[in-house]
Amino acid sequence: MPMYTKETAMTKPSLLLLAALATLTVGTAQAAPSDDACAALMEARGHLVTMIGSSDKSAYDGLKAKIHGASAKLDATLAAMAKSYNAGDEAKAAAFKPTWEDFKKTRETEIIPFVYAGKQADAKALAGGIQAERMGKMKAAMGCK
Repeated sequence: MPMYTKETAMTKPSLLLLAALATLTVGTAQAAPSDDACAALMEARGHLVTMIGSSDKSAYDGLKAKIHGASAKLDATLAAMAKSYNAGDEAKAAAFKPTWEDFKKTRETEIIPFVYAGKQADAKALAGGIQAERMGKMKAAMGCK
């Protein structure tokens, strides 16, 4: 039978309290990587939609920078998910990434150049066509709400 001393009796409740606090803190402080990916995806999309709908050419560079910033966040999240020990995260990243790469290529080589050239109708056609299909696939793959 273990012997309890004065120090042991005081330490045990303190450790239990610390363990309980740590559990509560960790449980509430961390968002799921897929939620972060969805948020970054929607942020990039929002800036692109704003860019396509804008006739203010002086705003294009700033919007493009915001699109690229949100895309960089998404790329970093995908990289972390792909290296995750969570098989669900790895699978979501693997399903999402090919469509995301196609989406970015079309955005960078067609949609944004159309906007800069003043061809908003062409940009909108692509955004509402193949890009909308890709957006649906990406949201489904990641489980976006």
